Amino acid sequence: MKLHGAPFSPFVQRVLFAARAKGVELEVAPVSGLGMQDPAFMEISPTRRIPVLEAEDGWTLCESSAIIAYLEETQPGPSLLPADARDAGRARVIAGLVDTEVAAGLRHFVTQKLFGMFANPGALEYGAQQLILGLDAIERVGLDSEGWAVGDRPSVADAALIPFLTLAELVARATDALPPVAGRPRLDAYWARVREFPLGKQSYDEMHSGFEAIMKRKEAAA
Repeated sequence: MKLHGAPFSPFVQRVLFAARAKGVELEVAPVSGLGMQDPAFMEISPTRRIPVLEAEDGWTLCESSAIIAYLEETQPGPSLLPADARDAGRARVIAGLVDTEVAAGLRHFVTQKLFGMFANPGALEYGAQQLILGLDAIERVGLDSEGWAVGDRPSVADAALIPFLTLAELVARATDALPPVAGRPRLDAYWARVREFPLGKQSYDEMHSGFEAIMKRKEAAA
């Protein structure tokens, strides 16, 4: 199997983390040609977004959450959900909050402040509210005080949290507009320790390397 996308993308990295947690290494295939506007890519990604998983027989699946669910159902290795039903529910809630609030809020800062694609102060303010709402809710839902987000092994919660906390860190370094991510004790403690775990560090380092490459290309084109 291979994954169409780029390691800097938090959505791509989310799938890579989940696959690695199950002991599966996915080949990453960069989107070529006309990029995400390439008709060939549009055939396998109706939303024109990465990542897209491609199986050995050519079958494809888009959207990171659907890909992770597919890997969970088809690949051997540790489950991406805690065995305890209540812990599994908490892991799903955290992953959902990342999707609906944290990722959605950060998107406004990436498009407007990082890449300058357009300017919409109202949308940026709304994005800040989404980000704060999501981070505050995750803090209240609760992260374990030791180890991974929920339970003693990586779960869908970590697959969602690590890439988007990394993205928030990168955006904050490059712009002066992002609301503070730090200041939530449980989330701060989680973020401090999880980057030291080999699996977490790999995602963190890959996103940083990809970000640096993108910024260099941006500077060269300016």
